[in-house]
Amino acid sequence: MQEKQSGVATATAPIDYSAPAGAPFTAEEVTVQAKGFTLAGTLLLPKTARRPFPAVIMITGSGQQTRDEPVPLPGLKDYRPFHQIAESLAGAGIAVLRVDDRGVGGSTGRDTLAQATTSDFADDTRAQVAYLRTRSEIDPAKIALVGHSEGGIIAPMVAASAPRVAAIALLAGSAKRGYEVTLFQQKAALDGLKMSEEEKNKKVAQQREIMDTVINGGDTSKIPAQAKIPWVKEFWSYDPLPTIRKVHQPILILQGELDQQVTADQAPMLEKAAREAGNKDVTMRVFPGLNHLFLPAKTGAISEYSSLSVTTLGDDFLKLLTDWMRVRLQAQQ
Repeated sequence: MQEKQSGVATATAPIDYSAPAGAPFTAEEVTVQAKGFTLAGTLLLPKTARRPFPAVIMITGSGQQTRDEPVPLPGLKDYRPFHQIAESLAGAGIAVLRVDDRGVGGSTGRDTLAQATTSDFADDTRAQVAYLRTRSEIDPAKIALVGHSEGGIIAPMVAASAPRVAAIALLAGSAKRGYEVTLFQQKAALDGLKMSEEEKNKKVAQQREIMDTVINGGDTSKIPAQAKIPWVKEFWSYDPLPTIRKVHQPILILQGELDQQVTADQAPMLEKAAREAGNKDVTMRVFPGLNHLFLPAKTGAISEYSSLSVTTLGDDFLKLLTDWMRVRLQAQQ
């Protein structure tokens, strides 16, 4: 999970989101009306399953991303996790909606990004839920959410305030405040540099001072502009655990053991908080050897991303997620 304005994905050529030849589903280009702008997306509809279909909405991680959730780094041109997940779910009789984030791809609303927070992006997901409920092909009582990284924060936000959401799956969703996540990421980055411990400690102290000033409303005149955007203040302040305790729908928590962006210890924290609040349908799985992208890695560090030998999601990951959703949404093939 990184700061929201980083890693902006921009398409250099039109992307083909159509269904492959012979696929057991169709792919329809759709437009979702949000608050003053539109979200462009693709809706996969099973061909042979019983109508009305259960449905899943995909929620991307931080940084404005197009609907397949690509990562704009060398060596990851084949990494399109939401494409893989959507087609796996649609092949199991579940409709899937995935959209370009506001301000990128075919979506409008770029002018809203400077002031937008994670809570605002949750409203974009709510708009997608409302849209699916207008579609006669979709069962309005069987709409679930799958969120990766920041999407794993958004999914509980939406489910906690919308009891009719049927289930949520959190892929590397955080359990700690962004304050702690950012400090961990900074320390990990500094460990890879040739720098004295005194210098490292000074950098960490400076970061703490910046975060404390932003969160507490101090004098930000000397703080970098990136740290002043509303998204950053909410990210550093927001605690995901009180929200997960309000989610009473089934929860699936998936995590990579080597994740260095949202560390693996946060998955059991989410599970414990949900169970202690009375949720009896919580499933957690930590995948050995996988990083934040759910790809095989050696250390899980971001610096490895461009040299990974495998850049597509594994069958075991896809099968677990698909089977869990099929059971919870009572999908009929």
